[in-house]
This record gives sequence, structure tokens and C-alpha cells, in this order.
Amino acid sequence: MRKIDKSDLLLIYLANGVQGGAAAREAVRRGFKVRGLVRNKTRSRALAELGIELAEGDLRDAASLQTACAGVAHMVLQIPLGTLEDVRTFTANALSAAKAAAVSSVILRLASASRPIPCDEPSFVSNAAIEQMVRDSGLPSAIVRPTMYLDNLLKPGVRAEIADHGVFEVPIDDAQRIAWTSADDCAAAAITLLERGAYGGDHLISGPQSVTGRELMAAVSAGLHRDVVFRSQPVEDFEHDVEAAMGHGMGRRVASKFRFFQTHKIEADAMLSPILARS
Repeated sequence: MRKIDKSDLLLIYLANGVQGGAAAREAVRRGFKVRGLVRNKTRSRALAELGIELAEGDLRDAASLQTACAGVAHMVLQIPLGTLEDVRTFTANALSAAKAAAVSSVILRLASASRPIPCDEPSFVSNAAIEQMVRDSGLPSAIVRPTMYLDNLLKPGVRAEIADHGVFEVPIDDAQRIAWTSADDCAAAAITLLERGAYGGDHLISGPQSVTGRELMAAVSAGLHRDVVFRSQPVEDFEHDVEAAMGHGMGRRVASKFRFFQTHKIEADAMLSPILARS
């Protein structure tokens, strides 16, 4: 392992998103020189105010990524949700730009846990494709993946349900134990790996407790000083809500992972409930 020079330029993909933004803020906090890849600079003032250099780019536009990678020494890569064809295109463009710029290392952040054995669930297929492409690139790399993000409670619709109705509703069985983590914890893990030059590993980031939905809401209720209940939402209803909010085809794509968790209990426990040792 070799610690990196923090004066080297670090590029963070999807810097305007929840996960990318957490990584960008954590990197700045630790003294890194950061460039954030965004779709629109005018919507990224909060990043600019932190001293983050902004680069406009589109994962479908290889030339824009090559421009964003100019002078970059390291990058934190995250690929957005899409079809398998889209995901492969996005990843290929990002890695091609990294190689052209002679980027020294990549920390790959995945949006969810991956199943170790191949299956047909689209998000796991996409994760596997991204991972393999990064490994095949020959770039020194490490992978960070979460159990499930507790940040889901902060989404506007979820906040409103909790505030207005005292209900946290997700398409997860009440008995399913989850060691919830956060975007900030995964960001801290990614930047720590980068700081230490620790490449080659695959790191699942979990919370300190593995809890059922009711246990989680008991803790939330205590913190809010009001009762909040957990409700297991039918996957079909969840799919409909996502479809309405995100557009045609997205509901089924997002809901498929939750269908998998409900029908493959052993695999769901292995991916969502482990409590990992803290160093």
C-alpha cells in the first residue's frame, strides 16, 4: 500500500448525487484537491462553495469524460442506474477516459450489495458487469458496496410519510434484518481506501446493528419522540410509485431487487444483515 499525494487531482463521478456528493464532501474535508463531474454546473453551487472544481460531463459522451479526466490522478467512480447496455457503455467511457489520462487508481462505489453467485436480477447483473470491466481495465482499484442506505429515510416522499402519517413504508419484509449503513459511511470508506492506497479489495460497508423494520422504527420513534411504525409495502405498489416518479421502465428495474430479497431469504440475509468487524 502507498499513500497518495493529496495535492494530486481527484475526480468524483456523479458529484451532484447523494452518494457522489457525500464522497466529494468527505474528500474535501480530508484535504484532497477535488474535481466533481456534474451534468450542469449551474445546479452545483453548493459543491463550488466547498472549493470543488466542477467539470460538466455526460456518461454517454466519451469526449466530455476525457476532458473531465485531464490532469486527474485518481477517481471515485459510480455508475448510474440503467439498462445493462447503458451501464456497459457508461463504464467503458469512464474507463477509457481514465486510461487516456493515465489515471493511477479507481475506487468503485456500487449502489447496493451484490450477490456473489450470478443470477438474473438486473441490478446484480449490472453490478457484476461493472466490477468485471473495472478489474479487466488493469487500473489499480478497490470496490465499496453498502448493505442498504439509511439515507432512504431522508427522501422527500419518505420524510412526508413519517412526518404526516407516522409510517415508514418500504418493500421489505418486516422480519428481514438489515445492518443499515449511510452514504456518508460509504464515502468515508472510499476515501480511506484512496488515502491508504489500498487496492484490490472488495469491501461491504454495514451498520453496527442488524435490525428488523420494527426495531429500526422503535429507534426512530425514540429519537423523534413520537410513534413511527414500519409497514411492508407490496412490491407492486412500490413499482407503480417508482414508475410514476422516474419514468417508463424504471419501476420494474428498481423493484426487481426487492422482489429478489423477498423470494431469496438466505441470499438477502447474506447481503443485508452482516455486522462487520470495526478496525
